[in-house]
Amino acid sequence: MDRKFSEYKWVGLITFALMYNLVYLGRFNVNNMMTLLAQDMNLTAARQEMVAMSVFISYALGSFINGYLADRIGAKKVVILGGTVSAFLNMAVAFQTKWVAVLLLWLTNGYFQSMIWVGGVALLANWWQEGERGKGIGIANFSSGMSHATAYLIPAGMMAAWPDMDWRVNFVLPMIILLAFTYIFGAAAVEKPEDRGLSGYEIKNHRHSVREKSLLKIAGRKEGPWRYFFSQKKFWWWCGIAMLSSVCRYGLLNWIPLYYEEVHGGKILSSTFSNLTLPIGMACGTLIITWIAGTKLFDNKGIIVTAMAALCGTLIVIFPMIEDTRAVLVGIFFTGFALYGINGILWLHAIDQGCRVFPGSAAGIFNGFAYLGACAEGVLFPAVINFFGDKMSVFVVMEGLCIGMVICGMVVSKKNTVIMPELRE
Repeated sequence: MDRKFSEYKWVGLITFALMYNLVYLGRFNVNNMMTLLAQDMNLTAARQEMVAMSVFISYALGSFINGYLADRIGAKKVVILGGTVSAFLNMAVAFQTKWVAVLLLWLTNGYFQSMIWVGGVALLANWWQEGERGKGIGIANFSSGMSHATAYLIPAGMMAAWPDMDWRVNFVLPMIILLAFTYIFGAAAVEKPEDRGLSGYEIKNHRHSVREKSLLKIAGRKEGPWRYFFSQKKFWWWCGIAMLSSVCRYGLLNWIPLYYEEVHGGKILSSTFSNLTLPIGMACGTLIITWIAGTKLFDNKGIIVTAMAALCGTLIVIFPMIEDTRAVLVGIFFTGFALYGINGILWLHAIDQGCRVFPGSAAGIFNGFAYLGACAEGVLFPAVINFFGDKMSVFVVMEGLCIGMVICGMVVSKKNTVIMPELRE
């Protein structure tokens, strides 16, 4: 492949990955600062929950819209717009004294945050072809997994270094860093090969080539691709995988540390270790599994979903039986590894479905369902605990969700599984 093409491809990937590693700073800021914010604004528990959930609700709804927007007006523009506006909305929170203003700002922030990932997937679809796409998406999603750790470490480090620092500073300083990396991405990344006089890659998979031609006809009529996507029966099952994996992902982030803190008095698992181990496991899992799924081995992505969901379900069963810190941390690492590996495969499938015409739209639908799952997690598990009166019930429900993912994975799997490169799908 042309050396210039390869350079632009890698520059776009690396600058986007570095930028996205900082994006969660602007998404979890309120959650990280909630205790101090609540004290300052005298927030009730219900109001705290409303503010914390608002970003996920608007993120889910925004994903359905912004994926198509990235395909229509340009992926790079959407990423820059989302990163820039999100940074300034975070800064605006620092100047508020009323909780309603914070709620409205955070709702708006969720919408603009939803532009960034779907725009990035759409841009990568223009450069990363079949047979190597798993490498590109794996590295990008690795940065997404690590951003959970970044969003925890930077605010925690700032508060540790300056314990008397006002919580509002955490809504300003990290956003300056995000703006800097958004600028670097904007200056260095290229939307598509044609913008530099290069030819786009040739699609080698016949099915994908036929699909792209069909989608080009839809785009030529100025129509949206939603009817096309949702007419594919297995597409709905992939939406289910997106939702179920997200419920489990945020459930693990929120409820495993809380379980060990309340049941064992925090003696087994500290919040620091749990807040770092799961994201690192997620990042490693999505890098390795997505890379393998889209580059080296498996032609059948559904069977990988089945295997990873089964592994996650197995680990969840044994968590309540473990009382050794090292064993718990190993379990948390590999649970994140399996769950976020599934997440990475979603974006490979989104590009397979949307090709270079509507990749953002397909990714936006999957991301929308994923964050509907994140919203559901905040309601589902507290309701389950209140109903059964036992925190162990969280693990039982999560096991049921993993079984649901196994079923979805089996449905989308091909009957004849062959180990071969993706381009021979």
